[in-house]
Amino acid sequence: MIEEQIKYDKRTADTKLKLLLLGTGDSGKSTFMKQMKVIHLDGFSSNDKEKFRVVLKEGCLSAMKSLLENENVHVPKHLKDQRDVVLEATTIEECGKDITLLWHDPSLKDAFIRRTEIGISNIPSNADYYFEHAQRFAEAHFEPTMDDIFRLKLKTTGVSDIKFSINNIQFSLVDVGGQRAERRKWLHCFDDVTSVIYLAALDEYDMRLEEDNLTNRMEESLRLFEEVTGNKFFHPTSWILFLNKSDLFEEKIKRLPLNGFFQDISEEEAADFDSSCKYIQNKYLSRFKGQRLYPYITCAIDTGNCKRVFNALRDTVITSALHTAGFY
Repeated sequence: MIEEQIKYDKRTADTKLKLLLLGTGDSGKSTFMKQMKVIHLDGFSSNDKEKFRVVLKEGCLSAMKSLLENENVHVPKHLKDQRDVVLEATTIEECGKDITLLWHDPSLKDAFIRRTEIGISNIPSNADYYFEHAQRFAEAHFEPTMDDIFRLKLKTTGVSDIKFSINNIQFSLVDVGGQRAERRKWLHCFDDVTSVIYLAALDEYDMRLEEDNLTNRMEESLRLFEEVTGNKFFHPTSWILFLNKSDLFEEKIKRLPLNGFFQDISEEEAADFDSSCKYIQNKYLSRFKGQRLYPYITCAIDTGNCKRVFNALRDTVITSALHTAGFY
Protein backbone atom coordinates (compact mmCIF):
# COMPACT_ATOMS: atom_id res chain seq x y z
CA MET A 1 0.00 0.00 0.00
CA ILE A 2 2.81 2.41 0.96
CA GLU A 3 4.79 1.49 -2.18
CA GLU A 4 1.75 2.19 -4.35
CA GLN A 5 1.34 5.60 -2.71
CA ILE A 6 5.02 6.40 -3.30
CA LYS A 7 4.68 5.46 -6.98
CA TYR A 8 1.55 7.61 -7.25
CA ASP A 9 3.29 10.56 -5.58
CA LYS A 10 6.21 10.31 -8.02
CA ARG A 11 3.91 10.19 -11.03
CA THR A 12 1.90 13.20 -9.89
CA ALA A 13 4.77 15.32 -8.56
CA ASP A 14 4.65 18.80 -10.08
CA THR A 15 1.84 17.71 -12.42
CA LYS A 16 0.05 20.63 -14.04
CA LEU A 17 -3.59 20.18 -14.92
CA LYS A 18 -5.61 22.65 -16.96
CA LEU A 19 -9.38 22.55 -16.50
CA LEU A 20 -11.51 24.53 -18.92
CA LEU A 21 -14.98 25.71 -17.92
CA LEU A 22 -17.45 25.87 -20.81
CA GLY A 23 -21.20 26.39 -21.03
CA THR A 24 -23.81 28.87 -22.17
CA GLY A 25 -24.51 32.14 -20.40
CA ASP A 26 -25.99 32.01 -16.88
CA SER A 27 -25.06 28.34 -16.36
CA GLY A 28 -23.10 29.05 -13.17
CA LYS A 29 -19.48 29.07 -14.36
CA SER A 30 -18.50 32.28 -12.59
CA THR A 31 -20.17 31.06 -9.38
CA PHE A 32 -18.15 27.84 -9.50
CA MET A 33 -14.99 29.90 -10.04
CA LYS A 34 -15.84 31.96 -6.96
CA GLN A 35 -16.32 28.80 -4.93
CA MET A 36 -12.89 27.52 -5.98
CA LYS A 37 -11.32 30.83 -4.91
CA VAL A 38 -12.88 30.45 -1.48
CA ILE A 39 -12.10 26.74 -1.08
CA HIS A 40 -8.56 26.64 -2.50
CA LEU A 41 -7.26 30.22 -2.31
CA ASP A 42 -7.63 33.19 0.02
CA GLY A 43 -11.11 34.21 -1.06
CA PHE A 44 -11.72 37.72 -2.33
CA SER A 45 -9.72 40.93 -2.20
CA SER A 46 -11.19 44.24 -1.03
CA ASN A 47 -11.33 45.29 -4.71
CA ASP A 48 -13.31 42.14 -5.54
CA LYS A 49 -15.77 42.83 -2.73
CA GLU A 50 -16.26 46.42 -3.84
CA LYS A 51 -17.00 45.23 -7.38
CA PHE A 52 -19.49 42.70 -6.01
CA ARG A 53 -21.14 45.40 -3.88
CA VAL A 54 -21.70 47.58 -6.94
CA VAL A 55 -22.97 44.67 -9.06
CA LEU A 56 -25.47 43.62 -6.38
CA LYS A 57 -26.84 47.14 -6.00
CA GLU A 58 -27.11 47.76 -9.75
CA GLY A 59 -28.40 44.25 -10.46
CA CYS A 60 -31.22 44.53 -7.94
CA LEU A 61 -32.45 47.87 -9.29
CA SER A 62 -32.09 46.80 -12.93
CA ALA A 63 -33.99 43.54 -12.37
CA MET A 64 -36.92 45.28 -10.65
CA LYS A 65 -37.10 47.89 -13.41
CA SER A 66 -37.20 45.13 -16.04
CA LEU A 67 -40.06 43.49 -14.19
CA LEU A 68 -42.04 46.71 -13.81
CA GLU A 69 -41.51 47.80 -17.42
CA ASN A 70 -43.07 44.66 -18.87
CA GLU A 71 -46.53 45.37 -20.29
CA ASN A 72 -47.88 42.12 -18.84
CA VAL A 73 -46.96 43.04 -15.26
CA HIS A 74 -49.82 44.80 -13.49
CA VAL A 75 -48.95 46.72 -10.34
CA PRO A 76 -51.82 47.25 -7.86
CA LYS A 77 -53.08 50.83 -7.49
CA HIS A 78 -51.83 51.16 -3.92
CA LEU A 79 -48.26 50.50 -5.14
CA LYS A 80 -48.23 52.91 -8.11
CA ASP A 81 -46.16 55.47 -6.20
CA GLN A 82 -43.55 52.84 -5.31
CA ARG A 83 -43.44 51.72 -8.94
CA ASP A 84 -42.84 55.29 -10.12
CA VAL A 85 -40.08 55.83 -7.56
CA VAL A 86 -38.25 52.69 -8.70
CA LEU A 87 -38.60 53.48 -12.40
CA GLU A 88 -37.24 56.99 -11.89
CA ALA A 89 -34.43 55.97 -9.53
CA THR A 90 -30.79 55.94 -10.65
CA THR A 91 -29.45 54.17 -7.56
CA ILE A 92 -30.91 51.60 -5.19
CA GLU A 93 -30.30 53.96 -2.27
CA GLU A 94 -33.26 55.97 -3.58
CA CYS A 95 -35.71 53.08 -3.60
CA GLY A 96 -34.66 50.11 -1.44
CA LYS A 97 -37.84 50.23 0.68
CA ASP A 98 -39.98 50.66 -2.43
CA ILE A 99 -38.52 47.53 -4.02
CA THR A 100 -39.25 45.62 -0.81
CA LEU A 101 -42.88 46.79 -0.74
CA LEU A 102 -43.36 45.89 -4.41
CA TRP A 103 -41.77 42.48 -3.98
CA HIS A 104 -43.99 41.58 -1.04
CA ASP A 105 -47.06 41.98 -3.25
CA PRO A 106 -48.27 38.58 -4.59
CA SER A 107 -48.86 39.94 -8.10
CA LEU A 108 -45.18 40.89 -8.50
CA LYS A 109 -44.00 37.54 -7.18
CA ASP A 110 -46.36 35.76 -9.56
CA ALA A 111 -45.05 37.83 -12.48
CA PHE A 112 -41.48 36.91 -11.56
CA ILE A 113 -42.34 33.21 -11.39
CA ARG A 114 -44.06 33.45 -14.81
CA ARG A 115 -41.37 35.71 -16.35
CA THR A 116 -40.60 33.31 -19.19
CA GLU A 117 -44.28 32.88 -19.99
CA ILE A 118 -44.84 36.66 -20.19
CA GLY A 119 -41.74 37.29 -22.29
CA ILE A 120 -39.12 38.52 -19.82
CA SER A 121 -35.69 37.04 -20.57
CA ASN A 122 -33.36 39.68 -19.12
CA ILE A 123 -34.02 39.06 -15.43
CA PRO A 124 -31.60 36.62 -13.77
CA SER A 125 -33.08 33.55 -12.11
CA ASN A 126 -31.67 34.66 -8.75
CA ALA A 127 -33.31 38.12 -8.84
CA ASP A 128 -35.79 37.04 -6.18
CA TYR A 129 -32.82 36.88 -3.80
CA TYR A 130 -31.91 40.45 -4.77
CA PHE A 131 -35.45 41.66 -4.09
CA GLU A 132 -35.60 39.94 -0.70
CA HIS A 133 -32.45 41.83 0.35
CA ALA A 134 -33.09 45.16 -1.41
CA GLN A 135 -33.22 47.23 1.77
CA ARG A 136 -29.95 45.77 3.00
CA PHE A 137 -28.31 46.40 -0.39
CA ALA A 138 -29.51 50.02 -0.20
CA GLU A 139 -27.74 50.70 3.10
CA ALA A 140 -24.88 53.19 2.88
CA HIS A 141 -22.35 50.84 4.49
CA PHE A 142 -23.61 47.61 2.92
CA GLU A 143 -20.96 44.86 2.79
CA PRO A 144 -21.71 41.71 0.75
CA THR A 145 -21.94 38.41 2.62
CA MET A 146 -20.55 35.20 1.12
CA ASP A 147 -24.11 34.18 0.27
CA ASP A 148 -24.58 37.48 -1.58
CA ILE A 149 -21.36 36.93 -3.52
CA PHE A 150 -22.25 33.40 -4.60
CA ARG A 151 -25.73 34.46 -5.70
CA LEU A 152 -24.85 37.54 -7.71
CA LYS A 153 -24.85 37.20 -11.47
CA LEU A 154 -21.55 38.32 -12.93
CA LYS A 155 -21.39 38.04 -16.71
CA THR A 156 -17.99 36.74 -17.83
CA THR A 157 -16.37 38.65 -20.68
CA GLY A 158 -13.04 37.51 -22.04
CA VAL A 159 -11.01 34.90 -20.21
CA SER A 160 -10.34 34.60 -16.48
CA ASP A 161 -8.35 31.97 -14.65
CA ILE A 162 -7.26 30.96 -11.19
CA LYS A 163 -4.36 28.71 -10.16
CA PHE A 164 -4.09 26.62 -7.02
CA SER A 165 -2.16 23.61 -5.74
CA ILE A 166 -3.44 20.42 -4.10
CA ASN A 167 -0.90 17.81 -2.92
CA ASN A 168 1.82 19.15 -5.25
CA ILE A 169 -0.54 19.07 -8.22
CA GLN A 170 -0.95 22.44 -9.92
CA PHE A 171 -4.47 23.20 -11.13
CA SER A 172 -5.32 25.95 -13.59
CA LEU A 173 -9.05 26.64 -13.89
CA VAL A 174 -10.00 28.73 -16.93
CA ASP A 175 -13.39 30.38 -17.43
CA VAL A 176 -14.55 32.00 -20.66
CA GLY A 177 -17.74 33.93 -21.41
CA GLY A 178 -20.74 31.81 -22.33
CA GLN A 179 -22.80 34.30 -24.32
CA ARG A 180 -22.78 33.78 -28.09
CA ALA A 181 -20.61 36.84 -28.72
CA GLU A 182 -17.95 35.51 -26.33
CA ARG A 183 -17.58 32.02 -27.81
CA ARG A 184 -15.25 33.07 -30.62
CA LYS A 185 -12.64 33.68 -27.90
CA TRP A 186 -12.69 30.03 -26.83
CA LEU A 187 -10.34 28.55 -29.43
CA HIS A 188 -7.10 29.92 -28.04
CA CYS A 189 -7.96 28.38 -24.64
CA PHE A 190 -8.04 24.84 -26.03
CA ASP A 191 -4.29 24.12 -25.90
CA ASP A 192 -3.03 21.67 -23.25
CA VAL A 193 -6.45 21.13 -21.69
CA THR A 194 -6.55 18.15 -19.32
CA SER A 195 -10.31 18.09 -18.83
CA VAL A 196 -13.29 20.22 -19.76
CA ILE A 197 -16.01 20.99 -17.22
CA TYR A 198 -19.23 21.78 -19.07
CA LEU A 199 -21.89 23.53 -16.99
CA ALA A 200 -25.56 23.31 -17.91
CA ALA A 201 -28.41 24.77 -15.87
CA LEU A 202 -31.05 22.17 -15.06
CA ASP A 203 -33.76 24.79 -14.64
CA GLU A 204 -33.57 26.35 -18.12
CA TYR A 205 -35.88 23.91 -19.94
CA ASP A 206 -38.64 26.55 -20.14
CA MET A 207 -36.43 29.61 -20.65
CA ARG A 208 -35.30 31.62 -23.66
CA LEU A 209 -31.92 33.13 -24.45
CA GLU A 210 -31.27 36.64 -23.22
CA GLU A 211 -29.53 37.36 -26.53
CA ASP A 212 -32.57 36.82 -28.79
CA ASN A 213 -35.56 36.04 -26.51
CA LEU A 214 -36.51 33.27 -28.95
CA THR A 215 -34.16 30.30 -28.62
CA ASN A 216 -34.83 27.77 -25.87
CA ARG A 217 -31.90 27.88 -23.45
CA MET A 218 -31.70 24.15 -22.89
CA GLU A 219 -31.69 23.41 -26.60
CA GLU A 220 -28.95 26.01 -27.09
CA SER A 221 -26.90 24.34 -24.35
CA LEU A 222 -27.43 20.86 -25.80
CA ARG A 223 -26.45 22.08 -29.26
CA LEU A 224 -23.30 23.72 -27.91
CA PHE A 225 -22.46 20.61 -25.86
CA GLU A 226 -22.69 18.41 -28.95
CA GLU A 227 -20.57 20.87 -30.94
CA VAL A 228 -17.72 21.27 -28.45
CA THR A 229 -17.55 17.61 -27.39
CA GLY A 230 -17.14 16.71 -31.06
CA ASN A 231 -14.38 19.27 -31.61
CA LYS A 232 -11.10 17.69 -32.76
CA PHE A 233 -9.13 19.79 -30.25
CA PHE A 234 -10.73 17.79 -27.45
CA HIS A 235 -10.42 14.29 -28.91
CA PRO A 236 -8.40 12.71 -26.04
CA THR A 237 -9.88 14.95 -23.35
CA SER A 238 -12.08 13.74 -20.50
CA TRP A 239 -15.34 15.62 -20.01
CA ILE A 240 -17.09 16.50 -16.78
CA LEU A 241 -20.74 17.55 -16.97
CA PHE A 242 -22.12 19.71 -14.19
CA LEU A 243 -25.92 19.71 -14.30
CA ASN A 244 -26.15 22.83 -12.20
CA LYS A 245 -28.77 24.83 -10.27
CA SER A 246 -30.30 21.71 -8.77
CA ASP A 247 -31.87 23.86 -6.03
CA LEU A 248 -33.81 25.99 -8.52
CA PHE A 249 -34.69 22.92 -10.59
CA GLU A 250 -36.14 21.07 -7.59
CA GLU A 251 -38.45 23.99 -6.86
CA LYS A 252 -39.38 24.67 -10.49
CA ILE A 253 -40.52 21.14 -11.34
CA LYS A 254 -43.13 21.40 -8.59
CA ARG A 255 -44.78 24.20 -10.60
CA LEU A 256 -43.67 23.28 -14.11
CA PRO A 257 -43.07 19.51 -14.34
CA LEU A 258 -41.09 18.24 -17.30
CA ASN A 259 -44.02 16.31 -18.79
CA GLY A 260 -45.53 19.68 -19.69
CA PHE A 261 -42.58 20.30 -22.03
CA PHE A 262 -41.49 16.82 -23.14
CA GLN A 263 -43.71 13.99 -24.31
CA ASP A 264 -41.34 11.14 -23.44
CA ILE A 265 -41.43 11.50 -19.64
CA SER A 266 -44.37 10.29 -17.58
CA GLU A 267 -46.27 12.38 -15.08
CA GLU A 268 -45.00 10.13 -12.29
CA GLU A 269 -41.35 10.51 -13.35
CA ALA A 270 -41.76 14.25 -13.83
CA ALA A 271 -42.99 14.58 -10.24
CA ASP A 272 -39.78 13.03 -8.91
CA PHE A 273 -36.60 15.11 -8.56
CA ASP A 274 -34.12 12.29 -9.18
CA SER A 275 -36.04 10.98 -12.20
CA SER A 276 -36.26 14.50 -13.63
CA CYS A 277 -32.51 15.00 -13.18
CA LYS A 278 -31.88 11.66 -14.87
CA TYR A 279 -34.11 12.69 -17.77
CA ILE A 280 -32.14 15.89 -18.40
CA GLN A 281 -28.85 14.03 -17.93
CA ASN A 282 -29.84 11.49 -20.59
CA LYS A 283 -30.51 14.30 -23.04
CA TYR A 284 -26.89 15.42 -22.65
CA LEU A 285 -25.56 11.87 -22.80
CA SER A 286 -27.37 11.36 -26.11
CA ARG A 287 -25.64 14.42 -27.60
CA PHE A 288 -22.14 13.62 -26.28
CA LYS A 289 -19.51 13.18 -29.02
CA GLY A 290 -16.38 12.74 -26.89
CA GLN A 291 -14.71 9.69 -25.36
CA ARG A 292 -15.21 9.90 -21.58
CA LEU A 293 -17.95 11.75 -19.72
CA TYR A 294 -18.50 12.04 -15.96
CA PRO A 295 -21.82 13.71 -14.98
CA TYR A 296 -22.60 15.35 -11.63
CA ILE A 297 -25.69 17.05 -10.22
CA THR A 298 -24.49 20.33 -8.71
CA CYS A 299 -25.53 23.47 -6.88
CA ALA A 300 -22.81 26.06 -7.41
CA ILE A 301 -24.06 28.36 -4.64
CA ASP A 302 -23.55 25.54 -2.10
CA THR A 303 -19.93 25.52 -0.92
CA GLY A 304 -20.21 22.06 0.62
CA ASN A 305 -21.61 20.60 -2.59
CA CYS A 306 -18.87 22.23 -4.69
CA LYS A 307 -16.18 20.92 -2.36
CA ARG A 308 -17.51 17.35 -2.50
CA VAL A 309 -17.96 17.41 -6.26
CA PHE A 310 -14.51 18.88 -6.91
CA ASN A 311 -12.86 16.31 -4.63
CA ALA A 312 -14.60 13.56 -6.60
CA LEU A 313 -13.73 14.92 -10.02
CA ARG A 314 -10.14 15.73 -8.96
CA ASP A 315 -9.26 12.03 -8.77
CA THR A 316 -10.96 11.43 -12.11
CA VAL A 317 -8.98 14.25 -13.74
CA ILE A 318 -5.66 13.07 -12.29
CA THR A 319 -6.23 9.48 -13.41
CA SER A 320 -7.22 10.70 -16.88
CA ALA A 321 -4.08 12.83 -17.12
CA LEU A 322 -1.87 9.91 -16.09
CA HIS A 323 -3.55 7.68 -18.69
CA THR A 324 -2.91 10.28 -21.38
CA ALA A 325 0.71 10.62 -20.29
CA GLY A 326 1.17 6.84 -20.49
CA PHE A 327 1.64 6.16 -16.78
CA TYR A 328 -1.11 3.52 -16.77
